Amino acid sequence: MPLFLVESEIAPINEQMTRLIPKQRQYVDELFERGVLHMYAVNDTVDRWWCTIEADSESDVLLVLSEMPIIKWLNPLVHELMFYNSADQMIPPISLN
Repeated sequence: MPLFLVESEIAPINEQMTRLIPKQRQYVDELFERGVLHMYAVNDTVDRWWCTIEADSESDVLLVLSEMPIIKWLNPLVHELMFYNSADQMIPPISLN
């Protein structure tokens, strides 16, 4: 399944957005558990945001993004990736056997 990099500026935080952050974090956790989200990052000044989403198409990515509680503060740009490597892919999973 294709992987997409999504990047966005974040509009200035206000009280309404602050109240939605716990719901946003819950949604992000659910996406990680379902294997839809591979990476999620916000910079230290909280004005830029990135994530990688596994989906069949860009329209499916936009559907995932539309469900984010803070979507009205984002203006996402979606890029389909040719490949994605990360250090955690290099470490074999731990076996408890």
